[in-house]
Amino acid sequence: MAHPIENVIAKGAGKVAAVEARAKGLKGVFTKLAEQHREAATLLSRAESTNDVEKRRDLWREIKKQLISHERAELSEIYPLLSAYDGTRDIVSRHGQEAQVLETTIRQIDAMSLDTPAWKTSIQRLITLVKEHVAEEEGEFFPRAQETLGDEAAKQLEEPFMRAKQREMNAI
Repeated sequence: MAHPIENVIAKGAGKVAAVEARAKGLKGVFTKLAEQHREAATLLSRAESTNDVEKRRDLWREIKKQLISHERAELSEIYPLLSAYDGTRDIVSRHGQEAQVLETTIRQIDAMSLDTPAWKTSIQRLITLVKEHVAEEEGEFFPRAQETLGDEAAKQLEEPFMRAKQREMNAI
């Protein structure tokens, strides 16, 4: 588990992101997803900036679980629903491709020694991928998805998403 202070910092950043998402009109699951995005980004930044290998190892374990469980829960609970609508089918396809790239990158990083310069370069590449993915989801995918599904459906999706994420976390 990541150092408790790291988790507190990440959770705080996530809460700020949730407020920002609500201010942009996002509701329910889309607010929760934005919150989790910021938490993961904060942990990634902390892992990239530390030279303490043990701290890096703890952070990496948590980052890996968070990113993989988040993506898999999205793929099982949100994106299949969006595939039923003409206006969001392209989002489903693009997200699926990005999710594969993220998981492949995570597996590559996971296979590396955490005390090498290559690890730091790879984590920087992952940070870039995550930032691009988040910008696309929060800037385009989520607003379109919420408009398509409606506010009430967005709210109702949060609980099934969180259950799926917890199942995935337990399986990792």
